[in-house]
Amino acid sequence: MVRYWVFTVSEENWFVIKEKYVYGVPEGSKAVELVKPGDVAVFYVKKKGSKKLGGKFVGAFSVISNWFRELKPLWPDEIREGRVKYSRRIRIKPIKLGVADFTELVPRLSFITNKERPYVFLIGIPANLGKPIPEEDAKLIIESLK
Repeated sequence: MVRYWVFTVSEENWFVIKEKYVYGVPEGSKAVELVKPGDVAVFYVKKKGSKKLGGKFVGAFSVISNWFRELKPLWPDEIREGRVKYSRRIRIKPIKLGVADFTELVPRLSFITNKERPYVFLIGIPANLGKPIPEEDAKLIIESLK
């Protein structure tokens, strides 16, 4: 059974994800237990530190590998700090890339149960309080990517 997950990333790390088709989480992240091959990862770029993609969904990918451990820095923040922060990684394959505005979708997303505080549902790894989002929500996000 395919499950759909939302992951919040920085804009600079998004560009690496999009180019390398890999995503990483810190050691000990519950994502390693939850997210499996065949699942779908939907990426959201956080506003903080973003130049143009902040506050947007930017792509959906199919998870195509099991989690593996990598000890070489890959993302810009890892390279700057000279250490691996996201050692648990998965390979991903694009389903659809584009841009969809989060605030425009909030009224139609059922996983956002508190419409006054929608950003709460983008916290955590994975987001949505560590729970998958409904397939209908994932499809709406993917269809909205332009």
